[in-house]
Amino acid sequence: MLSHITLIDFALADHLELEIHQGFNVLTGETGAGKSLLLDALSACLGERSDATQVRYGKEKAEVIATFGYQNNSPEQTWLKEHELEDESGEIVIRRVIFATGRSKAWINGRPTSLTELKTLGRLLVLLYSQHSQQQLLDPPYPKRWLDRYSGLQAQATQVKSAYQAWQKAAKQYQSALDAQHTRATQIALLEQQLEDVEPLLEINYQDIEQEYDRLSHHETMMQDCASIMFALDESEQNLLQELGNVLRRAEAQQSRSPQLEQVYNSIVNAQSELEDASATLRQFVDRQSFDPERMETLNQQLEHYHRLARKYRIQPDELIAQQAIWQAELEQLNFLDNPEKLAEQVNELEQSFLNEAEQLNDARLAVADDVAKKLSEQVKPLALPEALFKFDFQPFEAPNAEGLSAIQLLFTANKGIPPQPLARVASGGELSRIALVMQVMNASKADAEVLVFDEIDVGISGGTAEIVGRLLANLADHVQILCITHQAQVAAQSDQHLLVKKQQTDPASSTILVLDEAERIHELARMSGGVEINDTTLQHAKQLRELKFSSK
Repeated sequence: MLSHITLIDFALADHLELEIHQGFNVLTGETGAGKSLLLDALSACLGERSDATQVRYGKEKAEVIATFGYQNNSPEQTWLKEHELEDESGEIVIRRVIFATGRSKAWINGRPTSLTELKTLGRLLVLLYSQHSQQQLLDPPYPKRWLDRYSGLQAQATQVKSAYQAWQKAAKQYQSALDAQHTRATQIALLEQQLEDVEPLLEINYQDIEQEYDRLSHHETMMQDCASIMFALDESEQNLLQELGNVLRRAEAQQSRSPQLEQVYNSIVNAQSELEDASATLRQFVDRQSFDPERMETLNQQLEHYHRLARKYRIQPDELIAQQAIWQAELEQLNFLDNPEKLAEQVNELEQSFLNEAEQLNDARLAVADDVAKKLSEQVKPLALPEALFKFDFQPFEAPNAEGLSAIQLLFTANKGIPPQPLARVASGGELSRIALVMQVMNASKADAEVLVFDEIDVGISGGTAEIVGRLLANLADHVQILCITHQAQVAAQSDQHLLVKKQQTDPASSTILVLDEAERIHELARMSGGVEINDTTLQHAKQLRELKFSSK
């Protein structure tokens, strides 16, 4: 559950800290007070998109810190262990910093984390239901997904989808094998010819023969220069090594008189050693050199072969050997191409496996559909829909797909004696909002997350209907923690903790959230139900709303 949240320079909040209770928590306030402040901050803290507008005017950054408790062996604890983020405190502390530049950073239990990881953990901790959820009812796949979630068939549905994808992948491989059969012989012949062209070069390194050819073609000038270098180093009367020896003796005599002179001496010693090594290496090189016209002609032919093939295949000469390896791999792949007949057997097996699993899923959906529709009807009836009746309609697909064997529609009627029709065709906007609310509450009761957030989902209802919605949420809060933004006094009266969002005319303007005691709660309920003017009548009505909560327990 969410136990504590801190907002620093976030939107209209200057510095705000809240302790959130277990059970049913509501947020209320006048229009424009910033009721979404807490939910926006919580969403940002759980990895949702952020931007610079969430940073308080004139500040460099905004910060949100949320602390959650969790139970042993819960999905979130498993996730923390897998990512080595479990803390000794047994809590999850999430921190998100949003900069005025638009960048943001996040931490889980003090360690930097990515937004992807933050979102994954966030989905385990919190589920958000918005006032726009009724639009989902008009999305064709929604009834099926809702039925699967409520009935615990999600894993089975996922397995069917995976089986379908495996079947389709094998079918594509089979078709590719069939297509390849027509061009396989031509491709093999072409690759074999290319490999035969390059084969004489496999034992020849292009860079080596190019360098050797260059050395032989410049043999005369190279030997002249080498002789001049050896003469200057140690063969002339005043050669470099002899002169350097004289210099070294003078430096040695003075080295003890200064650290700098000692450094000079050591440098000359190193220079003498390097020159002696260079002279010896040069003599060995010259002794081994000889001009071989036949070898030069061989190298010339090899280079011509390299360049001819490079032009033919439009690549650089030194890339031929690497290209040969690519051609060889392609040839091996063609030689070991999957046998179409064998692949056909595999496709048939995977298709049958998918159909078996899809049929089992379809049967499981059919088995629960009537009971779930009956429960949905019973839950909706108290919301001023006494004759509500739902039915799931199964229509076979023309061809099975990843969703299974049947399209599933949710049928509805609000009038006795009239057969149910597709929900989108017969339900009014007000009816859709109430149906969506009940379906959300029913699904929320099956959720793994311990925090459920309802953002103004009671829009479009009032009076006794709102009171029943409040009871639904209060009953649900016996099992999970609920945060709910509401405009309905009847809903707010059923809460365990009442948070009031107030705008303060500071410079710049700011919002704060107050935890109301019982007397303050009565006053706020009176404002919500009676408007601007609060009198004895509205206060008495507010007290009666609160009494209904305790009398219903």
